[in-house]
Amino acid sequence: MAASLTLGLALPGRAADDDAAHYVQFVQEPAGDCVARDGMQILVKNTHPTRKLRVWLDRWQAGHGTGDRSRTDLPAGSEPEALGCSRNSAGPQEWRLVRAQFVE
Repeated sequence: MAASLTLGLALPGRAADDDAAHYVQFVQEPAGDCVARDGMQILVKNTHPTRKLRVWLDRWQAGHGTGDRSRTDLPAGSEPEALGCSRNSAGPQEWRLVRAQFVE
């Protein structure tokens, strides 16, 4: 069973339908390598029913930014994209949404 972390970033004065970040969702699933380190596989997905998203993510390790920034396009209705394990040999890691926009 996948755990879900919904990330909703609302910008003042903007409707939720216009805010691409509203449709970015982080999901956790068990994966062999990750579970062996007491972690979960972290994935990111687009929850918008029809629009493609472009997202920029920063990776954090043990509470510190690593300087790693990734950009990916997430089509509507696609499977979540794997980012990595919530824990590795150096400790816990996470990804944070920097920016999201709709792609036409």
